[in-house]
Amino acid sequence: MNSAIILAGGIGSRFGSDIPKQFIEINNKKIIDYSIQSFKKNKNIHEIILVLHKSWLNKYKDEYQSYKLAEGGNSRSLSSLNGILSCSKKTQNVLIHDAARPLLSQNIIDTCIDNLSYHEATTPFVNIPDSLIIKNEDKVEYLNRDLIKYIQTPQGFKIDIIKDALENSKKFGSDDISTLLNYNPKVNVKFFKGNENNFKVTKNIDIQILKSLLNE
Repeated sequence: MNSAIILAGGIGSRFGSDIPKQFIEINNKKIIDYSIQSFKKNKNIHEIILVLHKSWLNKYKDEYQSYKLAEGGNSRSLSSLNGILSCSKKTQNVLIHDAARPLLSQNIIDTCIDNLSYHEATTPFVNIPDSLIIKNEDKVEYLNRDLIKYIQTPQGFKIDIIKDALENSKKFGSDDISTLLNYNPKVNVKFFKGNENNFKVTKNIDIQILKSLLNE
């Protein structure tokens, strides 16, 4: 059984909006709804869990009563763990996705699930187009951008492996893959080429880009 967890526990502090970005409407649909529909459309996803900030959980519990709801934690890792604890006992694989990545393709979902047949974890990435430097006072060092990637979601896991890491790790990363690798560097992770349209809405300009892509 494959479960999808959509993390929507943010409160929009960095985005500068009165409501969290995942609940902003574009074309009469909330940003989170695009991810929900992508998972709902996929025949390999058997349940969807939405992790919402407690301030917004009651507001949307009726609207999203068709899905399992979990309360977000004080960190991404705690929110992911709360989502995992809400999964069915039959769940073998779990895909954890950012609600702020609305243009999720069926190919990425399918590839995540396929990879979990042979690997313990998996995540999409995209190449970095810009030059990168480390600037330390007057010293500048250029990095090899061919070796540096943007990591995306959904990130897929054997559920027992990521649950163990989230419950017991003493060093949490910025995403679930990094937390798992901090906990168990020898874990078998499959990285694969993602999609540039699967970007994360983090700034106001991203809303304009999203609108443009949706209206193509």
